Amino acid sequence: MNHIGFYRRAAVTALIALGLYSGCSSDDDHKTNLNPSTEADSGTDTKSATAAGSAAPAPSKVGVNEDGVAPLPPLPIEKTLPIVFAHGFAGSAQQYESQAMRFAANGYPQERIKAYDHDGAGTDIAAYVTGLDAVIDAAIKEFGVKQVYLVGHSRGTSVSSTYLSDEAHAAKVAKYIAVDGRPCPTNVPCIAPNQAGHPGQAHVDVCTSKESFAMEYEFLLGEAPKVVDIVPQREPVVIRGRAVNFPANTGRDGTTLKIFELKSDTGERASSTPIGKFEIKADGDWGPVTVDSKKYYEFELSAEGANAHHLYTQRFLRTNYLVRLLSGGPDSPTRMNSSLSDKHTNLVVSRMREWYGTDDGDLDGDQTDVLEIGTKSKSGDREPINVITAAMKNGSIGIHFQDAAASPGDSTLEPLPYFSTQAFQTGADVFMPAAEPPDGTITVTNYPRGDKSKPQTLHVPNWASAGHAVSLQFSDSPQN
Repeated sequence: MNHIGFYRRAAVTALIALGLYSGCSSDDDHKTNLNPSTEADSGTDTKSATAAGSAAPAPSKVGVNEDGVAPLPPLPIEKTLPIVFAHGFAGSAQQYESQAMRFAANGYPQERIKAYDHDGAGTDIAAYVTGLDAVIDAAIKEFGVKQVYLVGHSRGTSVSSTYLSDEAHAAKVAKYIAVDGRPCPTNVPCIAPNQAGHPGQAHVDVCTSKESFAMEYEFLLGEAPKVVDIVPQREPVVIRGRAVNFPANTGRDGTTLKIFELKSDTGERASSTPIGKFEIKADGDWGPVTVDSKKYYEFELSAEGANAHHLYTQRFLRTNYLVRLLSGGPDSPTRMNSSLSDKHTNLVVSRMREWYGTDDGDLDGDQTDVLEIGTKSKSGDREPINVITAAMKNGSIGIHFQDAAASPGDSTLEPLPYFSTQAFQTGADVFMPAAEPPDGTITVTNYPRGDKSKPQTLHVPNWASAGHAVSLQFSDSPQN
């Protein structure tokens, strides 16, 4: 596959998708990787991807672990070179949040795990190589080391491979991990976790799964990890990250971020006083904030003349320095192409695993998702219904749910024309009664494909879409 040519084609679509959702690679690339047929298209297997002289570790048995609640002893400092992650098309650091938490649970210093957030819709690989070099140089300087570990995913493997083709750049990289994308280069020790080696996992799954983490950890550290599951840590949980414009990953300059603790059963704010408040600058940085792993939080981004954006996530079980709040201004195509009203709520629901409405044979086992949405409010009730249908585009990361203008007040579940044509996105007609101010609760429950025994539920107020954007971010790994 001509990756650069592909990215130019995919970008034509993605450049108009500057909305409230995140994905990671191209639609065509995604489909190719779901059914790998050649090394060039899907990545090489672990053995062939390893540079001469470096043995590829066999994937560890996953499931026999220490519980991960108590902190493990810090790893030897000489083994913990900074890790730099380069995401794929329309991606961000979100694709490496889970792996960063897993590394930290095994004693890896959290601050040594970095992400290079570049323009997810652009095609200027040379510019991204320059940006990646700056991030690597900064990490080398910050920690007083000579090399880093580099991880690329999807288009991030094209950026990384181009970067490593320069021997001066390659000298800064001790080991490289190419996740489900371009084959490994031959001038640095490398492995390439991919779908062929992880049956039942789709393109983004391979980047976020505990199985691929075990492979990465053993390759970098020379031993199997003791912890692979993301469980609540005993120590206080600290979060920080960036508020960014999707998919450019530029900071949401000029906005105010407020973080509110929520009532877990309704999604209402437990107090009108935020636990954290930050004025977002051009870099998008915010934090740190200490949170309770047993509680839920709302992130509100606001600016004069713009609608408030309310973002909800699952509980923060562990310290996380790669939190990304994906947003957009009032003139974003998502907002411009949405049906807006003071009578209904619009939701963008995303997850760093692909959503599957049909089991089309690409994946093994029971590989369909169930996502139920229901509303209880003074403005009207709607019983929970499964909004993932066979008509929905498989492999999407972000799903837009709103009351279609063609059928007001009804939930037909028909695809929304605009969003169903966007890369990594889809949409469905779902009516959720709303009011200004909110007068009820929308409950969204995800029964993840592959493990429906651990439903994941978020409760949010029924914000009216005329004045509010609402995003829900589910975890890529099951939470009780």
